[in-house]
Amino acid sequence: MKEKILILGASSFAGYSFSQYLLKKKNFKVYGTYASNRNKKILSYKKKDKLKLFKIDLKKHPEKLIKLVNQIKPQYIIDFASVCMVNESWINPKYYFDTNFNSKIDLITKINSMNFLKKYIYIGTPEIFGSSEKQIDEYSKSFSPSTPYAISKLNTEFLLDNYNNNKNPKSIIVRFSNFYGRHQPLYRLIPKVIYSIKSNTKFPLHGSGLSRRDFIYDEDFNNGIYKVVKRGKVRKKYHFCTNKYYYIKDVIKLICKEFNYDFQKLVTKVADRKGKDLNYYLSCKKTSKELKWKPRYDLKSGLKKTIKFYVDNHLSFNKKNTEYENR
Repeated sequence: MKEKILILGASSFAGYSFSQYLLKKKNFKVYGTYASNRNKKILSYKKKDKLKLFKIDLKKHPEKLIKLVNQIKPQYIIDFASVCMVNESWINPKYYFDTNFNSKIDLITKINSMNFLKKYIYIGTPEIFGSSEKQIDEYSKSFSPSTPYAISKLNTEFLLDNYNNNKNPKSIIVRFSNFYGRHQPLYRLIPKVIYSIKSNTKFPLHGSGLSRRDFIYDEDFNNGIYKVVKRGKVRKKYHFCTNKYYYIKDVIKLICKEFNYDFQKLVTKVADRKGKDLNYYLSCKKTSKELKWKPRYDLKSGLKKTIKFYVDNHLSFNKKNTEYENR
């Protein structure tokens, strides 16, 4: 009999990507939650009946999620559900705390007593560590969140750690570097650069473009999460990254090179965002050793596949939701 996986936030970029990955595996019954009808990909899923979906606004109705979990009785819950526009978190911090932390309290305080559940896998963020000049391993406690978004995510991790010290722990925390690939919203760095080139419009380069990030392609990330489902141990923390770091401006130049487009013609400098972290340096050495995981794609090969996807699919070249935010 197939085991069941419930994906919270199945309409998010990461949640949608992992849902597709699981459906290709065909060895799980896959369920998902989404909050609104805005995501057309999710609505197309419903029509094709490939993924059993439930519309639940976790912030407004957390009790409905508990009811759904007890109804489905999944062996695994993967929690991608969060809001993550860093700039917006300064404008409306209460919304971010209500969505990313308060909406999860009911579930987190009950998962240890759910005998059918094997693992609750929480998708965190490296932003809880703030800017760093050295690599941060899976069990570092060098927390220095610099935005309301990061604080809301860290609070959830603290609560999970507390309940993991109780009887029947179920939780695992996963953090990953900048995740990119197919179906990413156009306001993120890589698709926004592609959009700007194809539409011959200026790309707003925040600050100097000298922030450094590690970039992980969607197939590598999905393979990592799958290994956590199959091999990951409760109470553990896992990092997924490539251990290769790039200045934001150099990532843009790589994309320009693929299109033979002039970097100086493309960019226009704008003020940096409030509380922006300069560097995120994750280490995934312990994760790689324990799960026998390593990335297959470097940035150049991942970019080629990403660019091909957007160009082949006409990038969904509409001008909605293209306000750029570099994380």
